[in-house]
Amino acid sequence: MAKKAATSRQAQATETANRIYAAAIELMDRKGFERLTIADISKRAGVSVGAFYHYFRSKDDILAEIFRRADEYFVTQVVGDLDQRTIPEQIVAYFDHYAKFNVASGVEMTQQLFNPKVKLFIQEGRPMQTILQDLIRKGQERKEIRCDARPEELARLLFVMARGVVFEWSLYDGGYDLEATMHSYMETLVSTLRPGDAAPV
Repeated sequence: MAKKAATSRQAQATETANRIYAAAIELMDRKGFERLTIADISKRAGVSVGAFYHYFRSKDDILAEIFRRADEYFVTQVVGDLDQRTIPEQIVAYFDHYAKFNVASGVEMTQQLFNPKVKLFIQEGRPMQTILQDLIRKGQERKEIRCDARPEELARLLFVMARGVVFEWSLYDGGYDLEATMHSYMETLVSTLRPGDAAPV
């Protein structure tokens, strides 16, 4: 009985945390992160301010949760979808997923996140980064990716391109097909990383 009660409390806690998170995301789209207050989030989620602080230490924790969920998506959904292809094809497919994730998140959210104050994009050691670095490393071992630059350098190059594409898409208010554009640009860039081509790093 005690175990069942504990499980029920855990489920309720997860539901409350998700409700607070969803309320914050909805309000971010409408008001922007800078103008968003914890009181706003709590009211929209139907919880007290104290309850907010039970699950999140600050507004910045909401941002951290956005990036944590992105990393979780790549670990649980993307990695398993990349097999049975050459490494260059897997890298392009990786960024197909990156584009799809941004489209699913919405252009309003992207416009909020692509802000110089949001440093989580460049935080080292994130799963999204290590997945790509491991792909590149494997490609170098298989002689499918050139070896005159470190995996970390090549991953950074690819992310700079991908973020630039997403940022421009957000500048145009989502006015063009992000997935098709990302795929085309990444195919072009990844083709330069094959052995025998000059590495643009």
